[in-house]
Amino acid sequence: IEKLGVEFFETVYSYLKQVRQQNASEVEIRRRLEKLVSRASDCFEVDQLLYFEEQLWASESRLQL
Repeated sequence: IEKLGVEFFETVYSYLKQVRQQNASEVEIRRRLEKLVSRASDCFEVDQLLYFEEQLWASESRLQL
């Protein structure tokens, strides 16, 4: 949030969450991110956050079985 600011963080987070569920190509994702922020590499940490969130949900669902 500090790198991107609240508004851009929320935009990038929502975008990445959506496209990761759709299995979009890395090239397509990078192009879109470059239009949203000056350095697409700043979004890597947001992508990591989404990955860890998904891992957490997966482990929680396995525990409930």
